[in-house]
Amino acid sequence: MRATPDKSIGTAEALLKQAELSPSQMAERFEAALDVDRWRRLAPFAAIEEPIGSGDHAQIAPQDAVREKNRLDEDGYFCLKQVFDRRRIDRMHDIVRAVRADGWPAAFAFVYDDFWSIARSPAISAFLEASLGAGFAQNTVVWAHWVPDAKGVAGWRPHDDYRGGDDTFLSLWISLSDATVENGCMFLVPASRSREVTEATKAQDSLPNILFRKTLQDVVALPVPSGSLIGWRGDVLHWGGANSGSTVPRVSLALEFRSRDVKTTRFERPLIDPRAALPPFRTRLFAIVKALREYTNFEPLLLRHLPLAERIFEETSPGE
Repeated sequence: MRATPDKSIGTAEALLKQAELSPSQMAERFEAALDVDRWRRLAPFAAIEEPIGSGDHAQIAPQDAVREKNRLDEDGYFCLKQVFDRRRIDRMHDIVRAVRADGWPAAFAFVYDDFWSIARSPAISAFLEASLGAGFAQNTVVWAHWVPDAKGVAGWRPHDDYRGGDDTFLSLWISLSDATVENGCMFLVPASRSREVTEATKAQDSLPNILFRKTLQDVVALPVPSGSLIGWRGDVLHWGGANSGSTVPRVSLALEFRSRDVKTTRFERPLIDPRAALPPFRTRLFAIVKALREYTNFEPLLLRHLPLAERIFEETSPGE
């Protein structure tokens, strides 16, 4: 999930300048962000830094795991529908709603345990190990998406997450609401075609007409019910569709995983061992604001929160 420049940023900066937090609001929000007990009060039904329970395990049928691992190997993506316990997904959806109602970007839902533990069930761990090898790690690139229920509003524009990651990198995307064609589900271009388009883009060449037509025909839509798990390799082009009139917001979260002992970027670090304890509260805040600083290119409305994110980043940065 790496950002690239966007011409709309300059316009957005001008429009949002007037919406910047005042010094007093900045100080209040900064203290609030670092106050773990305040986050607990905000969503008393959710846990922060508590032992991981044994319930709510994800379920993946063996035949589904084999089929989707084959799809990952051949096309660079997979799609597993209704993997997670519905009660847990509903709780996580309520967390995102509470965070946004309190004036925070949706990604601040990652202060809560659910958002770090959801990919740790035996079924998910087994699929990740088959895809990345033994000893895989999670990086600290995370995000939560809320695509409003307004016609014409779209998810992120077409992009790839980590070009050159090959089979050592895997993004996971988990739906916290139904993702439909009408409310902007995920779309992607399978790996082989993605690489052709990426190479042409990298060389700043126009796409040949035949490649352009084939790419359009190869686009895959991935509408899924809430509680589903989809994912892709780092060089797969993907994007969020536009709302075509649905009254249901599209809510989801994204995580990234790496193979053991591979070279990682500074943006990915620190890495997390999925077999160890969940990351501490301050590491979670660092991951959130690290991403927020990067993703204003995808979500210009985040610019209002950028000065606050910079201050939290400086406070929580673990250094190198």
